[in-house]
Amino acid sequence: MRLIALSITVALLLAPAVAAQTDWTTLAGKYKQALVRDPTDPYARYSLAMVHAHEGRLLEGWRELESLGKQLGPNQQKFATDVISEADRILQRAPNDVFMRYRRAFALYFLGQKDSARMEFEKIVAIEPTHSWSLGYLGYGYMDRGDLNGAIALWERGVKADPDNSVLHYVLGLAYTRKGELKKAARHIAAAYKDRTLYEYVKGKGK
Repeated sequence: MRLIALSITVALLLAPAVAAQTDWTTLAGKYKQALVRDPTDPYARYSLAMVHAHEGRLLEGWRELESLGKQLGPNQQKFATDVISEADRILQRAPNDVFMRYRRAFALYFLGQKDSARMEFEKIVAIEPTHSWSLGYLGYGYMDRGDLNGAIALWERGVKADPDNSVLHYVLGLAYTRKGELKKAARHIAAAYKDRTLYEYVKGKGK
């Protein structure tokens, strides 16, 4: 179980109406500029973290969330609730807005509403069924409720869509190890460690 927990740490580190129209690069630039103008803007920092999460820039996203947590202090729960309320309003008229669904899903998870967060990622995957990172987060939701086979199926879909997704290869390696399917585990771990950044991160965690 500790191995799976490590995999989740790795995975977590790292508003148009239609998903295909979302320009994530433009969104990243927008919120970076907003933070240049006001480094204390919590909504810009959270939004930038969500863009990083969607695009697989896990370490960058985690740093933004850490910084935001320190800034908000005891107001973190209120902030998460406000994020959800805003997303609910927007999603009523733009239900396929993946960016808003990411904002909502992570805020729900932070509040401990894990089933609701998982259902939000179910909706996201329905909108973008071949996006490896969305499949990865949904797989974590399955893993979190004890559905190892369901998580594996989603992560396998993720690496099929994106064979270079080293984080998903890594979590698959750990999941197959837990099942005792060591040949599959070794294959995925080997694929994961082609990414030297991931290899060095995991190696450092083991010390």
